[in-house]
Amino acid sequence: MKKLLLFSAVAILMSSCVEKKEFTINGNMGDDEFEGQQVYLQEIGADWKEKINIDTALIENGAFTFKGVAKESNVVRFIVLAEADARRKVPATVIIEPGTIQLSFDSIPTVKGTPANDSYQAFASKANTISQEQKAIYEKSKQDTANVALQADLEKQYEAKDAEMKTILYDYVKANIQTQVGTYFFATRAYQFSLDQLKELLPLVSSEFKTNERILSMEKRAQALEATQVGNSFVDIKGNAPDGKEVALSDYAGKGKYVLVDFWASWCPPCRRDMPILVEAYKKYNSKGLEIVGVSIDHDKAAWEKGIKDLNITWPQMSDLKGWKSDLSNAYGVASIPHTVLLDKEGKIIAKDLHGKQVMDKLDELFK
Repeated sequence: MKKLLLFSAVAILMSSCVEKKEFTINGNMGDDEFEGQQVYLQEIGADWKEKINIDTALIENGAFTFKGVAKESNVVRFIVLAEADARRKVPATVIIEPGTIQLSFDSIPTVKGTPANDSYQAFASKANTISQEQKAIYEKSKQDTANVALQADLEKQYEAKDAEMKTILYDYVKANIQTQVGTYFFATRAYQFSLDQLKELLPLVSSEFKTNERILSMEKRAQALEATQVGNSFVDIKGNAPDGKEVALSDYAGKGKYVLVDFWASWCPPCRRDMPILVEAYKKYNSKGLEIVGVSIDHDKAAWEKGIKDLNITWPQMSDLKGWKSDLSNAYGVASIPHTVLLDKEGKIIAKDLHGKQVMDKLDELFK
């Protein structure tokens, strides 16, 4: 009898522990347009690139429900419609933890109900607001392209919003870096973190995620950024010119000329937008001691060659045609393009990431 009572007490205790870890996701579609359709609950794959369906629910009366046990808290999951239209293609992000999670699955999904989801929603709402403000600035910039002063002001506004976006991302990731949620947003938005931020946050990543491919890639990027800081000598890279001949940065760097290394791609709109300024700079200063070396992260040789012709590029070019997996751009920790690196006559890095008019302003200063 005593054994039976003991067993019952243990069973009740175990049941109570499970109940405390249970989560419920109540989804609301807001209308009956998707009535009868399936909704998938997804987890991220081992490399954090693909999303895997792990559960299915049916939309009934404009709503759906997922239930389960939160074996771990602060785990990122996604909810997506099986037959999503253009307005609801983006998966809704939810953070799995014990409790009841309320999800409004509209064109911009919102989630609330538990501490981690409330925190994520605060971050996501701020990010969406900034994104919309950036979009408005961009649209305004297309209306009066001939107004140089206006364009310069709009560019400053856009950059300010970009800095604001990076700040809220950094704050959110830092507060959650010990969890999968924080580490996931850290890894998937790696290009938005500075070298100092990478050096601060990478050691804080949980040992559980240290061997993740994306985290390892971020560590390599941090090393590349460290090696190519302003003040350091250039890191040599080698690729092929369009005619197939091998080209090295050392063929030009440290040879008594200023060298502007331009990381670009034929498919990159901002690169194409800035290229006329580089063409102008090359015509103005090539004979006075400037060389430009283009490093393309294209993967299509024909598109690369067409871009060179269409954009009137006449300076040396190299590529390994590996796209974003390029060994050339990775050697400099390049995570977005256009990206420039300016070398002095001895091959020392004196400026990085100059864009548009900034390039000409710096060259005017050097050659005055």
